[in-house]
Amino acid sequence: MERRAGKRFGRSSVALIAACGLPLPLAAQVADGSALQSISGSASVFTAATHTRTDTAGGTDTRTEPSIGLSGRLGGTLASGANSLALQYGGTLETRRDTSVGDQTDRSSISGAARYAYFDPAQPLDFNLGHTVSSVRNNTGFVVNPSSYDTRNTLSAGAGLRFNSGSLSTLRLFSQAGQSFGGGDLSDENSLTAGAELTRRLSERSSASLNANRSWSDGNSVDQTIDSAQLVYRRELENGSFSIGGGKSWATTEFSDNSESDSDALTGFVDRSWVADQYRTSVQYNRRLSDSTTDLSLNLPPEFDFLPETVELRDLVVSDSILVSHSTDLLCNACTLSLAAEAALLKSQNTGDKTHEYRSSVSLGVQLTDLQRISFGYSWQGDAEDQAGTIVDQIHRFDTRWSRQLAENTEFAVAFNQAYLRSDLPSDDRDQYVIRLELTHGFALSGQR
Repeated sequence: MERRAGKRFGRSSVALIAACGLPLPLAAQVADGSALQSISGSASVFTAATHTRTDTAGGTDTRTEPSIGLSGRLGGTLASGANSLALQYGGTLETRRDTSVGDQTDRSSISGAARYAYFDPAQPLDFNLGHTVSSVRNNTGFVVNPSSYDTRNTLSAGAGLRFNSGSLSTLRLFSQAGQSFGGGDLSDENSLTAGAELTRRLSERSSASLNANRSWSDGNSVDQTIDSAQLVYRRELENGSFSIGGGKSWATTEFSDNSESDSDALTGFVDRSWVADQYRTSVQYNRRLSDSTTDLSLNLPPEFDFLPETVELRDLVVSDSILVSHSTDLLCNACTLSLAAEAALLKSQNTGDKTHEYRSSVSLGVQLTDLQRISFGYSWQGDAEDQAGTIVDQIHRFDTRWSRQLAENTEFAVAFNQAYLRSDLPSDDRDQYVIRLELTHGFALSGQR
């Protein structure tokens, strides 16, 4: 299953812009419906030293690797009439040398997404195109260096046709397709989803909808068909929003030996958010029946803000997850604090195996002066099997970064990152320490009409 924080809460292009680090005023301008064009980016040169300690059955191995590299980021937005485009891409190229044996290695990584959408309330047709590139893995367990994962590209496209029955009811028929490329065993997967959504406005702030869809997927010599139906209620509140939904899903799995397996599950979600000028709190619960290939055509938005480097392949599973997040500027006048925690139970419909997954993160940023800023971050991931309280694989990450602005668009930063991998699986425990010096030059252009 594709790992995403808050898998079911939708995000518009505005959220994509904000999550990717583009200036929040630009995101606010898009939200108010103004025509906006903007582009921003940065290029960095850095030098780093990485020390890795690995505990094996035969003893302890250590490795120290100095490195030098380049990294960059490019993002942009366009909102003009019925057309909107949001994109954000980043990449790193690094050359390392192992001081103990003299070996030199080159490592590269890239991640990002682009989303184009056409939507005009006065027209019945809407459509979208999307691209995502991310790091993936197809097995359990963690690594201290996320660039060790494979890279997968995903293309998606979809269209919808709306029929209005008066001013209160709308019927939308839609289809969405997705295709993956690259990423080892995760490559050449594809899926198609077709469905209908009947929405009725109950009041100025509330609506109800009935959704039904069928998804076909083809991946890893397994064909999957999933039918879903769900009744949803949404309401905008003075201090946030509330939504709840419930239904059922049915799945048929066809294996390469022509055998079949049928399964079904009750599904649903609850989402409550509290929003104010200086804080945001969200509590979400979700239960769904899905597999990673089917998710390619469900048009789920990309997530950049909560452990985006891990994408995990699983078979057909029923997942129960709860996510709690909070961000605030109220801690002090120059501070920003963000917290998030997620727990999930995944049960395979093919084997009956259960897996418990846990994630948490804390980040604190402090503006020391007009030109200096320091940030602290901690994240943890853990996997357990049948026993929820027995963690078999976990990783802790600590990140500290100090930056100073040298000119209007130029910044110097020093970062110190630590990662601690602990595993009861047949793999080695590993510690990694990285210190990095970075010089960054950026730009930002925007225009509004």
